[in-house]
Amino acid sequence: MIEVYNFLDGKNLCNIFASLIVEKINELFPDAQTEITVVNVRNFFIVKGRTNSESVINCAETLQEFLENYDEELSKTVKVIDTILYNAKVDNDIINISYDLEKNKNNRVLHIQNFLNGLLKDKIYISLKIDDDKKYVFYDSQYEDEFKILEILSNEFIDYNIVKIDMSNVVYTSERYYGLSNNTEKLYHTLLRYITHHLFSLGISKKVNIELFSDEQIFTLDNLNVEFSLDGQHIVKKDWLESLILDTFPFEYHDLKNKFNFNNIKTHDEVITNNDVCVWKKLDLSNEFVLI
Repeated sequence: MIEVYNFLDGKNLCNIFASLIVEKINELFPDAQTEITVVNVRNFFIVKGRTNSESVINCAETLQEFLENYDEELSKTVKVIDTILYNAKVDNDIINISYDLEKNKNNRVLHIQNFLNGLLKDKIYISLKIDDDKKYVFYDSQYEDEFKILEILSNEFIDYNIVKIDMSNVVYTSERYYGLSNNTEKLYHTLLRYITHHLFSLGISKKVNIELFSDEQIFTLDNLNVEFSLDGQHIVKKDWLESLILDTFPFEYHDLKNKFNFNNIKTHDEVITNNDVCVWKKLDLSNEFVLI
């Protein structure tokens, strides 16, 4: 079962909101260290986290300004409970990151998100749960013309059973990556996405379970003092691939900060464009993968 929604709904909007908060804090307090989590309980958003910034922002106003660009009525319904701690220390002592990704599933989700995003211009909002094995599509939408919704979904999901359900009580939480400032742990989330992009694009892996752990200070990390593991489905031996990655990709904090330049990129744009503008979506190290 996969869940998919447009960028103005579900986890996507939580990710955008978390990123907008980080960006707004950084505008007022450059190089701030921040970690934010956004929870959407449908009637309102809960924002929690901490930052060493002393400049307090208006979270509700930040989201409203964003939503006004797409749906003015939606922007008027924003309710936010803000519990951010300001002038607080952000802990960088432990890195513990993991991703469990599947190439075909990722591509399918991105395709469906593009399909749902294309309906926004007509103010059609649809949330989906899809069971490809049993050929069922469960949907929720407030759009009044249900026959039109059924027609739209039937044309996209041919030979699937289309069933309306109530998803109003579903709670969504932002992914950690989107709520982090660019100068902390986010660099290592970006590194793992960068590595996985190489593995998928070069046809080396179909499934990836990738993990990175260290209890060293983030500013002292390198490929010798981190614990890195890579499981999944690969066309080469796991141990060989892990060794190649550790030798090929940069693991030093300052190298990553130079390599992943977020200065001209807004992380929330990754959600809107389905990762087309992200800093990790490049294959500049593909020549290092010499398969024997």
